[in-house]
Amino acid sequence: MTPRRTTFRRLLALEAAGFLIVSVIIWLDELLDLPHRVFGAPPTPVRIAEGTLESVLTLALGAVVVVVTARAFRRILYLESLVVLCAWCRRVRDGDEWLTVEEFLERQHAAETTHGICERCAATVMLPPST
Repeated sequence: MTPRRTTFRRLLALEAAGFLIVSVIIWLDELLDLPHRVFGAPPTPVRIAEGTLESVLTLALGAVVVVVTARAFRRILYLESLVVLCAWCRRVRDGDEWLTVEEFLERQHAAETTHGICERCAATVMLPPST
């Protein structure tokens, strides 16, 4: 797994954890009456239905946000994976400079290159033996 992909997964997990924490705070407020204990507000009765509704809405919103964020991260990874080639000279854009395919492969992938010829090209450049 790439470092970028790992970072995105961590961010998604952190985002999901944030919504779970909000849900826990909702239940702590409902069960412990936090405004009464912390701020001295008038006491309120425990309302399980209200806590349930607030938690369900919070977790549903959290699920939507995490899914949308995951889609955005997948799109970013896809766009970053594209290699831009010049339509005329076949050089590759790497930041602000244009490199030959060989230079790009060596720089980005630490790959050494060699050359060969495919059957189609060999057929077009090689003359058939004369009879």
